[in-house]
This record gives sequence, structure tokens and C-alpha cells, in this order.
Amino acid sequence: MSKTNGMSYLKCRVEPGMFKEEWLVYVDAIDPSDYHRPVKVQLFVDGREVSHLKDTPKRNEPAWAWLQVSLVATRGQLASVVLPQPAIPFGANVLVRQELLKGTPAL
Repeated sequence: MSKTNGMSYLKCRVEPGMFKEEWLVYVDAIDPSDYHRPVKVQLFVDGREVSHLKDTPKRNEPAWAWLQVSLVATRGQLASVVLPQPAIPFGANVLVRQELLKGTPAL
């Protein structure tokens, strides 16, 4: 993987979390033991970590948004990112498809 360091935005789905100003975020990650297997991960984040919501999310009705992440490395069509909080089931470091990342959130 080629090393890189920088802030990026990851396309995700969000719905209200347990607390005010918190989102439950769903991310489409890649299983690190099988690069062909997608895995849905979830994490709770502070509202400031999410931007450009597509609609108004409701409980059990997530909306598309962009999650602020740190880009660690890329290889081919995959990218290693650090999420703002640990995610279930992989923790804070996850693999994602590069096409889901942007340098700035898409409008």
C-alpha cells in the first residue's frame, strides 16, 4: 500500500444516535481477510464528524452523508482509513473502496 496522510470524507449512511448531537453511522467496509467480501460496520460519532446530509435521517431510516476520516494508505481500488471512533466489528482502522472517498464532501 502506498502511504498517505490526510483528511478525507467517506460516504456513509447516518441515523440519530443515542444522544443529542450524535449519529449512528453505517459504513461499507471490506473484510481484511477477503478483499472481495463487503462488510457493513457501524459506529457512533459526534455530530461534528458528519457533513452534507442528503436528507433528514430518522431512526431506522438512515440518510446519505459524509464522515470525516483519516486516510492512511491506498492500494489499487482499496484505501485504509482511520474512523473517528472504533466501529463494530473491525475497530477504528478499516478498509474501504477508494470510490467512496473524497478530499472534500460531495454536495
